Amino acid sequence: MNVNKYTAVALKAACAAGEIIKNNFNSPVEIRFKGEIDPVTNVDIKAQETILKILEVAFPGHSFLTEEDSSHRCSSDYCWIIDPMDGTVNFIHRIPYVCVSIALMHKGKIISGVVHAPMLCETYSAQAGGGAWVNKKRIHVSPERTLVRSLAITGFPYSVHASAKRHAGIMAGVLEKVQGVRRLGSAAIDLAYVASGKAEAFWEEELKPWDVAAGSLILKEAGGKITDFSGGKNFIFGGTMLATNGILHRSMLELLGGNK
Repeated sequence: MNVNKYTAVALKAACAAGEIIKNNFNSPVEIRFKGEIDPVTNVDIKAQETILKILEVAFPGHSFLTEEDSSHRCSSDYCWIIDPMDGTVNFIHRIPYVCVSIALMHKGKIISGVVHAPMLCETYSAQAGGGAWVNKKRIHVSPERTLVRSLAITGFPYSVHASAKRHAGIMAGVLEKVQGVRRLGSAAIDLAYVASGKAEAFWEEELKPWDVAAGSLILKEAGGKITDFSGGKNFIFGGTMLATNGILHRSMLELLGGNK
């Protein structure tokens, strides 16, 4: 993979943050809660600081949208969308499905994306028009054409206590049609797994831009399709997201109540 300057720096930043996560994975951490079940740790903060320092030095005119600092906004043509540690709950419980997600958006379009999972030794990356890769190997979505032979992935929002029955109902409807459903706890990894053919579909609600941005480009460059639940393009900021191998997209939208 021939990386441009943006992806090269994103890879550097993601790997630096990944080292922080890896070095602290089995250590005591400081935890506070942004909501009833929505935690943030000192490792999230340190990883974000490390990423921002690297990106700000390399691209001083760019803006940033980050999970752990609400003061950041996309205020320039080039905007970095960053989740310093996607899967914080997993990290707290010593479950290795944790990653760093970094994407670059230019005038509303994602042009570079990196998802680095340090505990899994997997680094996914993509550039607009350049294909999708993991550890320097090209990846593609699954060619599976039937739901009953497909593996789906889902996740639940932090507001799930107020809507558990509805989410369980949606999952039950999917379970009746597919081979199986998994819940891994990291949306960026979930997207990367669909991109690399490990699963055929991933759906979730109430995701944030930093959960989706990098993985969405990796998925599309691997030949997949991603939309909101209406089949539209508002999946980064719109609150609902379905990612598939493309072949099964219409069928999955129907199961989720979509109209296209």
